[in-house]
Parts: sequence; C-alpha cells; structure tokens
Amino acid sequence: MLPSACRPFTGSVSAIMAHLTEYQKLKIVQALASFQPPTDIIEQFRSDYGIELTHKQVGRYDPTRSYYEGGDKWRQVFQACRVKCFENVSAIPVAHKAYRLNVLQEGVDAAKQARNWPLVIQLLKQAAKEVGTVLTNNESVRADDTAKRRDHDTTPEERRATINDLMRQAVEGLQDKAAAGTEHGQYETRQQLP
Repeated sequence: MLPSACRPFTGSVSAIMAHLTEYQKLKIVQALASFQPPTDIIEQFRSDYGIELTHKQVGRYDPTRSYYEGGDKWRQVFQACRVKCFENVSAIPVAHKAYRLNVLQEGVDAAKQARNWPLVIQLLKQAAKEVGTVLTNNESVRADDTAKRRDHDTTPEERRATINDLMRQAVEGLQDKAAAGTEHGQYETRQQLP
C-alpha cells in the first residue's frame, strides 16, 4: 500500500483546508483589504497560529477574485477596510519622511558593515533625495538676491514702467545713431510729402 502522502486524494477540498475561526477570517479580510499579499498572510498564519493556508483559501476571502466565497458579510468588511486604508495614509509608516530616513540609515549602517560601498553610495543618494537637496550644494544653487526680478515676480505697473524705459532707451539710441549718421553724411534727407 502507498504512503498516505502518495495516495490520490478522494475527499472534498474543504477537508484539507484549515478550519478558521471568525476572528482569523476577519484578519485575512483586513489584510487583503490593506493590500497585503496572500503569501505574507500565509506566513503570518503559519507563525502566529500554526495554521497552513493555501493561496486559494486566502483568495476565497478577497471579493476582487472570481472565486470569492466570503458572502456579503466579508465583502462589507473588506470594503470598509479598503476605504479606511485609502483614507488613513498617514498611519502607514513609509508615508513619513522620518521613517524613510531611519530605514535608509539602517541600510547605510548595514551596507557599511558589509563593506558594500556601491550600496552605501546608492542609499546616500536616496537619502539626499528624501531630504530634498537632491545632491546639490545649497551654497552654489542659491540665486543672488541682487539679481533682476523675473517678469512673474513683478506687478503689472512695474512691467509697464520697465517696457516704457526700454522703449525710451531704444528711441534715444536710434536718435543718437541718426544724429551720428548725418554728421558723417551717411543718411539722405528725405523730402516731406505735401
């Protein structure tokens, strides 16, 4: 006779699936609604409860799957958790700059200890991007305070005054050229038409 592991399965699928309490089902639905991958849920249940789940069994509590079998109760819980997940982004640690910088610091420390210098450099660049300086020297990037103001930094009256000054300078320049040209005989005088 074959060992039990080698014999063909003749029972029902539910017989090999783990029996879950309502609390465990709730945990699966909440994790799925929070975009936790099924593999992570399976690992968590293995370590926390000593229960072996299959991907299919976890997927049966995900209303986005075609083989969903959770009913209206778990669908409503899933939708409520999903909405809460979207609304409460601030509760996610990675959404905070301080958390991301702490994780990057841990990575830099580990990479330094492993003497993985290319990784150290990459993590330092990422940290610079997180801080916002993006690998620039603040001293060399600052604009000179005495520099001319840009058009969108001025009021309409200031722009009109600037345009009038430029036009006045242009007209004066043309008048000066015309006067210099007549002194040297370069320009012909035109007769005025009646």
